[in-house]
Amino acid sequence: MRSEAGSAIASPNNAEHLLTIDGVGGFRVEHPSAGPDVSEILADAAARGLAVAPVGGGTALGLGNLPERLDCVVSTARLNGILAYEPADLTLSVGAGAYFAGVQALLSEHGQELPLDVAIPEKATIGGLIATGLAGPRRLGSGTLRDLLIGIAVAHPSGTVTKAGGMVVKNVTGFDLPRLYHGSLGTLGIIISANFKILPVARFESSVLTTFPTLDVALESAKNVRASRLQPLALEVTGEGANGPWLVAVRLAGREQSVNLLAAEARTFLGGDAETRSGVESQAWWKDYTRKQAVDHGATDVFLRCTSRPSATATMTHMAMTTIAQHGELVRCDVSPGLGAVLIRVDLGISGGVQVLAALRNDLLCRAERVTVLAAPSPWKVGLDVWGPPPPGFDVMRSLKEEFDPHRVLNPGRFAGFL
Repeated sequence: MRSEAGSAIASPNNAEHLLTIDGVGGFRVEHPSAGPDVSEILADAAARGLAVAPVGGGTALGLGNLPERLDCVVSTARLNGILAYEPADLTLSVGAGAYFAGVQALLSEHGQELPLDVAIPEKATIGGLIATGLAGPRRLGSGTLRDLLIGIAVAHPSGTVTKAGGMVVKNVTGFDLPRLYHGSLGTLGIIISANFKILPVARFESSVLTTFPTLDVALESAKNVRASRLQPLALEVTGEGANGPWLVAVRLAGREQSVNLLAAEARTFLGGDAETRSGVESQAWWKDYTRKQAVDHGATDVFLRCTSRPSATATMTHMAMTTIAQHGELVRCDVSPGLGAVLIRVDLGISGGVQVLAALRNDLLCRAERVTVLAAPSPWKVGLDVWGPPPPGFDVMRSLKEEFDPHRVLNPGRFAGFL
């Protein structure tokens, strides 16, 4: 068992005086070091009618709707310890404030990992990754943290700390409750710690990269890979600017001999002049690729995610390109054909604003099942629900909010439906 955090795990925030959440600042920052301290802060806020936002590494503070109100931030920086680590059992318990990169470094000493692509791993925290539900291209083959979560401890405005699940991978009791917090953006409680099942690092990996002159050919080549037996860890089509070129990237992992054979097949399916990168070179390429998907924006651009059924991804992507051309200039487009997801950065120029952004989002909704504004200049989000229309079954989430946070202490207004 490993306990107590080292310097690689801790997550101190050295720039809190500059901290803002979607343009809102001027709040006090609390630094609790244990679950009961967090619950006490929340209970006091509930009694005084204050609004609280949890903050980890600050890598996705622009995600969500504008804060309805905000009086206090609870930093998880001191909730950073490795609480329990059993390499033989493939289980890990870690504080919410631990850096993802630090946790991965510790696991790598035993040839293990949390199989997740993170845009800024040296700043992203475990609690923040659970709360935002963000996952990179490796989601295709490895899923998300939701699939690895087996236990959780959460502080609530009632002044209590609840625990669900445990440290046994096959444990069923309370297993679904931890998953409720995945993607809830800190609106149901502040995560104190989490337990995961961890996986061995793949023995070998290779990535096959092929460039195509047009989006049509690139998507068709990716379709051929999807229909094959390859079962890649990740499959992406990416390009900068509307005119390309477009790159298809296939990531494969397993035993070296098998991976080499599959990489040869991938080159056949893709055609063209394919490049293969193996081992650390493959890992470095995907790290750089994922970093470009950080949830941020420029002065006149926005970052959006469109989703549909995987089989409709190509059609959705083409229609989205046409829509974007009517509103602004495409900066970058990352397509995940196996996930049915398209990440788009578009520059709306000096004419951008809340009405232009809303029009773009609404036009894209005619082409995709869901459209989320992941990041945009704060003034452009006024009155806009960046999550889009509430999905079917949203009444369940509304009921959970009323149960866990009846006084709307936690991140009021920032989640879907302005919860």
